[in-house]
Amino acid sequence: MTTKTLVLVTALVTGTHAYAQSGQQQFDAAQKLKPANVTSSSRIAAAGEPGTPFLVRATILDPAGKPAPGVQVFAYQTDRTGIYNEPGAADPWRLKGWAVTDAQGRFEFRTIRPGSYPGGGAAAHIHLIFTTSCCGRQASEMVFDDDPLVTKEFRERNGPSSIFVYGRPLAKSDGSQEVAYTIRLRPTGNF
Repeated sequence: MTTKTLVLVTALVTGTHAYAQSGQQQFDAAQKLKPANVTSSSRIAAAGEPGTPFLVRATILDPAGKPAPGVQVFAYQTDRTGIYNEPGAADPWRLKGWAVTDAQGRFEFRTIRPGSYPGGGAAAHIHLIFTTSCCGRQASEMVFDDDPLVTKEFRERNGPSSIFVYGRPLAKSDGSQEVAYTIRLRPTGNF
Protein backbone atom coordinates (compact mmCIF):
# COMPACT_ATOMS: atom_id res chain seq x y z
CA MET A 1 0.00 0.00 0.00
CA THR A 2 1.37 3.39 -0.91
CA THR A 3 1.77 6.27 1.51
CA LYS A 4 -0.82 8.22 -0.48
CA THR A 5 -3.36 5.42 0.01
CA LEU A 6 -2.63 5.24 3.74
CA VAL A 7 -3.13 9.00 4.04
CA LEU A 8 -6.38 8.70 2.08
CA VAL A 9 -7.70 6.04 4.42
CA THR A 10 -6.69 8.14 7.42
CA ALA A 11 -8.37 11.18 5.89
CA LEU A 12 -11.56 9.25 5.31
CA VAL A 13 -11.77 8.08 8.91
CA THR A 14 -10.42 11.07 10.81
CA GLY A 15 -11.44 13.91 8.51
CA THR A 16 -7.91 15.21 8.04
CA HIS A 17 -7.55 17.76 5.28
CA ALA A 18 -4.96 16.19 2.94
CA TYR A 19 -7.20 13.86 0.95
CA ALA A 20 -10.61 14.42 2.52
CA GLN A 21 -12.23 15.50 -0.75
CA SER A 22 -10.88 12.46 -2.62
CA GLY A 23 -11.96 10.22 0.28
CA GLN A 24 -15.46 11.69 0.11
CA GLN A 25 -15.55 10.96 -3.63
CA GLN A 26 -14.50 7.35 -3.00
CA PHE A 27 -17.16 7.00 -0.29
CA ASP A 28 -19.82 8.44 -2.61
CA ALA A 29 -18.74 6.11 -5.44
CA ALA A 30 -18.90 3.08 -3.11
CA GLN A 31 -22.43 4.02 -1.99
CA LYS A 32 -23.63 3.72 -5.61
CA LEU A 33 -22.85 -0.01 -5.30
CA LYS A 34 -25.07 -0.48 -2.22
CA PRO A 35 -27.65 -3.24 -2.76
CA ALA A 36 -31.31 -2.22 -2.96
CA ASN A 37 -32.24 -4.48 -0.03
CA VAL A 38 -30.06 -4.08 3.07
CA THR A 39 -30.73 -6.04 6.27
CA SER A 40 -29.09 -6.34 9.68
CA SER A 41 -27.03 -9.35 8.54
CA SER A 42 -24.70 -9.10 5.56
CA ARG A 43 -21.33 -10.08 4.08
CA ILE A 44 -18.14 -8.08 3.57
CA ALA A 45 -16.01 -10.85 2.06
CA ALA A 46 -17.43 -13.49 -0.27
CA ALA A 47 -17.64 -17.02 1.12
CA GLY A 48 -14.62 -18.14 -0.94
CA GLU A 49 -12.31 -15.28 0.09
CA PRO A 50 -8.99 -16.69 1.41
CA GLY A 51 -8.51 -16.13 5.12
CA THR A 52 -9.93 -17.02 8.52
CA PRO A 53 -13.75 -16.91 8.45
CA PHE A 54 -14.81 -14.11 10.78
CA LEU A 55 -18.21 -13.17 12.22
CA VAL A 56 -18.57 -9.61 13.52
CA ARG A 57 -21.57 -8.80 15.71
CA ALA A 58 -22.30 -5.36 17.07
CA THR A 59 -24.90 -3.34 18.90
CA ILE A 60 -25.12 0.39 18.29
CA LEU A 61 -26.38 2.60 21.09
CA ASP A 62 -27.47 6.22 20.79
CA PRO A 63 -25.71 8.90 22.87
CA ALA A 64 -28.13 8.22 25.77
CA GLY A 65 -27.20 4.53 25.78
CA LYS A 66 -30.41 3.20 24.18
CA PRO A 67 -30.42 0.83 21.17
CA ALA A 68 -30.23 2.74 17.87
CA PRO A 69 -32.46 1.09 15.23
CA GLY A 70 -32.27 2.00 11.55
CA VAL A 71 -28.60 3.05 11.50
CA GLN A 72 -27.07 2.40 8.08
CA VAL A 73 -23.66 0.74 8.38
CA PHE A 74 -21.04 0.75 5.63
CA ALA A 75 -17.99 -1.43 6.35
CA TYR A 76 -14.79 -2.05 4.44
CA GLN A 77 -11.55 -3.81 5.22
CA THR A 78 -8.31 -5.26 3.89
CA ASP A 79 -7.87 -8.83 2.76
CA ARG A 80 -5.80 -11.26 4.85
CA THR A 81 -2.57 -9.73 3.45
CA GLY A 82 -3.49 -6.16 4.44
CA ILE A 83 -4.46 -4.91 0.97
CA TYR A 84 -7.72 -3.06 0.18
CA ASN A 85 -7.47 -3.68 -3.57
CA GLU A 86 -4.87 -3.87 -6.31
CA PRO A 87 -3.26 -0.52 -7.28
CA GLY A 88 -5.25 1.22 -10.01
CA ALA A 89 -8.43 -0.78 -9.38
CA ALA A 90 -11.65 1.11 -10.15
CA ASP A 91 -13.04 0.18 -6.72
CA PRO A 92 -10.60 1.01 -3.91
CA TRP A 93 -12.49 -1.16 -1.40
CA ARG A 94 -12.92 -4.66 -2.78
CA LEU A 95 -14.10 -6.08 0.56
CA LYS A 96 -17.08 -4.03 1.66
CA GLY A 97 -20.63 -4.46 2.84
CA TRP A 98 -23.74 -2.70 4.10
CA ALA A 99 -26.15 -3.43 6.92
CA VAL A 100 -28.86 -1.58 8.82
CA THR A 101 -29.40 -2.03 12.55
CA ASP A 102 -32.48 -3.92 13.70
CA ALA A 103 -34.96 -2.77 16.38
CA GLN A 104 -32.39 -3.59 19.10
CA GLY A 105 -29.58 -1.69 17.34
CA ARG A 106 -27.84 -4.90 16.23
CA PHE A 107 -26.05 -5.84 13.01
CA GLU A 108 -23.59 -8.50 11.88
CA PHE A 109 -21.15 -9.10 9.06
CA ARG A 110 -19.66 -12.36 7.82
CA THR A 111 -16.20 -11.77 6.43
CA ILE A 112 -12.61 -12.89 6.90
CA ARG A 113 -10.21 -11.63 9.52
CA PRO A 114 -8.45 -8.63 7.98
CA GLY A 115 -4.67 -8.37 7.90
CA SER A 116 -2.48 -5.49 9.03
CA TYR A 117 -1.13 -3.20 6.33
CA PRO A 118 2.01 -4.54 4.64
CA GLY A 119 4.95 -3.72 6.87
CA GLY A 120 2.82 -4.01 10.01
CA GLY A 121 2.46 -0.27 10.63
CA ALA A 122 -1.18 -0.37 11.69
CA ALA A 123 -3.28 -2.78 13.70
CA ALA A 124 -5.70 -4.88 11.65
CA HIS A 125 -9.11 -3.24 11.60
CA ILE A 126 -12.49 -2.92 9.95
CA HIS A 127 -13.63 0.57 8.94
CA LEU A 128 -17.23 1.49 9.74
CA ILE A 129 -19.25 4.48 8.64
CA PHE A 130 -22.64 4.98 10.29
CA THR A 131 -25.39 7.11 8.78
CA THR A 132 -27.86 8.01 11.53
CA SER A 133 -31.05 10.01 11.87
CA CYS A 134 -30.02 11.26 15.32
CA CYS A 135 -26.36 12.11 15.12
CA GLY A 136 -25.11 12.64 11.58
CA ARG A 137 -22.60 10.45 9.80
CA GLN A 138 -19.88 8.92 11.97
CA ALA A 139 -16.72 6.91 11.34
CA SER A 140 -15.29 4.22 13.57
CA GLU A 141 -12.73 1.40 13.40
CA MET A 142 -13.03 -2.03 14.96
CA VAL A 143 -9.70 -3.34 16.24
CA PHE A 144 -8.92 -6.63 17.94
CA ASP A 145 -7.58 -7.07 21.47
CA ASP A 146 -5.43 -10.04 20.43
CA ASP A 147 -3.60 -8.02 17.73
CA PRO A 148 0.04 -7.53 18.83
CA LEU A 149 -0.20 -3.91 17.59
CA VAL A 150 -3.09 -3.14 19.98
CA THR A 151 -0.79 -2.46 22.90
CA LYS A 152 -1.30 -0.61 26.16
CA GLU A 153 0.37 2.39 24.49
CA PHE A 154 -2.04 2.13 21.52
CA ARG A 155 -5.01 2.21 23.91
CA GLU A 156 -3.57 5.14 25.87
CA ARG A 157 -2.84 7.07 22.67
CA ASN A 158 -6.35 6.30 21.35
CA GLY A 159 -8.44 6.87 24.45
CA PRO A 160 -12.20 6.60 24.94
CA SER A 161 -12.96 9.59 22.71
CA SER A 162 -11.12 8.09 19.71
CA ILE A 163 -12.75 6.36 16.74
CA PHE A 164 -11.51 2.92 17.86
CA VAL A 165 -13.70 0.22 19.41
CA TYR A 166 -12.08 -2.87 20.91
CA GLY A 167 -13.20 -6.49 20.86
CA ARG A 168 -11.61 -9.85 21.67
CA PRO A 169 -12.09 -12.43 18.91
CA LEU A 170 -13.02 -15.92 20.05
CA ALA A 171 -11.72 -18.97 18.18
CA LYS A 172 -14.37 -21.53 17.24
CA SER A 173 -13.85 -25.28 16.90
CA ASP A 174 -14.34 -25.09 13.10
CA GLY A 175 -11.35 -22.71 12.71
CA SER A 176 -13.48 -19.58 12.35
CA GLN A 177 -13.50 -16.64 14.75
CA GLU A 178 -16.16 -14.27 16.02
CA VAL A 179 -16.09 -10.97 17.83
CA ALA A 180 -18.73 -8.72 19.41
CA TYR A 181 -18.80 -4.97 20.00
CA THR A 182 -21.00 -2.38 21.63
CA ILE A 183 -20.65 0.99 19.93
CA ARG A 184 -22.02 4.21 21.36
CA LEU A 185 -22.76 6.99 18.89
CA ARG A 186 -21.44 10.47 19.49
CA PRO A 187 -23.97 13.33 19.72
CA THR A 188 -22.73 14.77 16.41
CA GLY A 189 -21.16 13.37 13.26
CA ASN A 190 -17.43 13.21 12.57
CA PHE A 191 -17.42 12.27 8.88
